[in-house]
Amino acid sequence: MSDIVAKIKKLSFLSLPLCFLSFVMLDFSFRAFYGFVGQGELFAWQPVWFTLFWSLLFTALIALLPRLIRRIVMLTLYIFFAILTLVHAGMYSVFGNFFSFASLNFAGDGAAFFSWSYISIRKLLIICVIGALLLMSAAAFLAPKYEKGKKWWIFRIVAGVVGIGCIFGIECVHRSYALPEDSIYYESSYGNTIEETYADFTNANACLPMTGLYQYTFRNFCVSFGIGLPSINSIELDSFYRERANEISSDNEMTGAFKDKNLIMIMLESIDTYMLQEEYMPNLWTLQQESIQFENHYSPIFLPAATFNTEVMTLTGIIPPNHGFNGSGYMRNAFPLSLPNLFKSAGYTAQTFHTSNPRIYNRGEIHKNFGMDAYHNWEDMGMQVIEWDSDMLNGYDKMVSDDPFFTFIITYSGHGPYTEDMNTLGAKHYEEAKAAVEFTGISSDSADTMEQYIRAISHAMDTDAFIGGLIERLEADGHIDDTVLVIYTDHYGKYLTDEGFIKEVKGVGEDNPEDLYKTPFMIYSKDMEPQTVEKYTSSIDIMPTLINLFGLEVDRRYYVGDDAFGTEGGMVMLSDYSWFNADYTTVQSASATDEEALEMAANWKKRINMSMNTMIYDYFKNW
Repeated sequence: MSDIVAKIKKLSFLSLPLCFLSFVMLDFSFRAFYGFVGQGELFAWQPVWFTLFWSLLFTALIALLPRLIRRIVMLTLYIFFAILTLVHAGMYSVFGNFFSFASLNFAGDGAAFFSWSYISIRKLLIICVIGALLLMSAAAFLAPKYEKGKKWWIFRIVAGVVGIGCIFGIECVHRSYALPEDSIYYESSYGNTIEETYADFTNANACLPMTGLYQYTFRNFCVSFGIGLPSINSIELDSFYRERANEISSDNEMTGAFKDKNLIMIMLESIDTYMLQEEYMPNLWTLQQESIQFENHYSPIFLPAATFNTEVMTLTGIIPPNHGFNGSGYMRNAFPLSLPNLFKSAGYTAQTFHTSNPRIYNRGEIHKNFGMDAYHNWEDMGMQVIEWDSDMLNGYDKMVSDDPFFTFIITYSGHGPYTEDMNTLGAKHYEEAKAAVEFTGISSDSADTMEQYIRAISHAMDTDAFIGGLIERLEADGHIDDTVLVIYTDHYGKYLTDEGFIKEVKGVGEDNPEDLYKTPFMIYSKDMEPQTVEKYTSSIDIMPTLINLFGLEVDRRYYVGDDAFGTEGGMVMLSDYSWFNADYTTVQSASATDEEALEMAANWKKRINMSMNTMIYDYFKNW
């Protein structure tokens, strides 16, 4: 036994090298398997040096500790980053985005809709994580004890010097990403350059591959919570809004077209363009044919809570910050120019109807802060089954009034998962959905994908039943004559776990990747002739459009979007600052020397950032 102990002691010199190798292996294996997400290369010098410096820094700091604490820190630090690695992989499989600390604002609420069926992590990554764990376990096991009488203090000085050198190295690599002073420029994609992406550090999919696991974790934490970011002041925002006054659309032939009419605004949960077919959703499809339909409408996702993301934009006209902002700000900040407040100023009541508990995303409090008179959940509406949109008709009498009203409805049935986890909903229209899918000829080689698709259509059918029932009730009591229906979707149907299949049924290819975010948007009024609007619009344009249509009195410069019937706007920008309109896209882009396009892209990027800063600063608090 003593011989074995002696032999092990002779291998103690391997402890720190194994520790270092474990950290390096964890990062490299993750970037190797998920490098396709970003544009960075596995062996690009910045992420490689970030990883080496951080791994060596961790190792040097661990070397300074007594053996027991050293062992605990080794395993604790490794387990933290290993779990984070798996979280990144899991979140990407569900949301198409890596983890960001900013998403913790919505983690508790998102858990209410979580299903293990969403998660798909590559087995090779799991094997590598386990392999790196074995290396770290061996490092901890072999950790030598710093015995008295030996000159371990020299070793600790060396470790300290190495640690300081690593910090210096990390800073040098960090500075290599620094933007040239006073630079505003775009490459041929008209998205962010590498330097701009790093400076913003809000695009997790781009930033993680280009920095590595450890630098990403450190910088994302700082950016998410506003640590070390430049302070925001009202002077810069004042200047922006003064300039913005010259960029908004003037009145047009649609101004005041719906003045004094009631409004029922319906945000559809996950109802994608591939669902809006006559065979699947006959009521909504028929309504679309009789409506003003927006052919090129998109729902950008700036927050991991994609529904809440669109909710904020369409009720406040402000883009929700994806960094440096605490979720409680939605309950605390002032929103005097929100849509509910504008309608209330015009003499309307304003109410929200949604099946979910008011504690989900704190909607009950947030909507009151946005200006709503009340938030009605499934119990208030007398629903029997919370997942059935059709049951919301039980609360119809609360949705309408003889006095002017603004009713905001969020549907639920389109929500995933499209599995037996939601069988109460999925089974309701299953046979009908199966027959409809067979009729349309949609197919997949994967039986699981087809099962999810059928269930997705089944979910959508109950939303359609609600739309049909709502129209019948409005016609029966005469409100159809004085009520406008505005219907749009919160985000694309992302709960189908096979994104490739989603792209296939939506017709998304390499030349039009932005169409993944294309979603339905229509406005119905009985006295309005159907028409198709080809102008490019997104969620941020819905509120300015309604302000114009209803003739609401407000200074429109404070909204980042534009009236869909005006002369301005027509641009869609996604959260990664890629953009497109009728003339340019991020893929089929004009020459990088096109100054007009460059200026347009820079202007819109500024709009988005200033809109987020408006909420971060609570710009309207003194109004």
